[in-house]
Amino acid sequence: MDSAAIYVATAAVLSVWITIFIYLWRIDATARALKRELEREQDHSEPLPPVAEVSRVRETGIPDEPVERR
Repeated sequence: MDSAAIYVATAAVLSVWITIFIYLWRIDATARALKRELEREQDHSEPLPPVAEVSRVRETGIPDEPVERR
């Protein structure tokens, strides 16, 4: 193999690695921007009020069990 072919192969491999690096860099920047946006939305959102379901029980059948009375 002559020296010109080695230079061409090296340039091709280097361009592929540079392309991969730039692609990963852009993905990382986009992920960081999305993370910042989600954190900003989470900081500014109001906390949800607690939600509870109340069921009225007249008899439980268990002695000394607290029961709601009307």
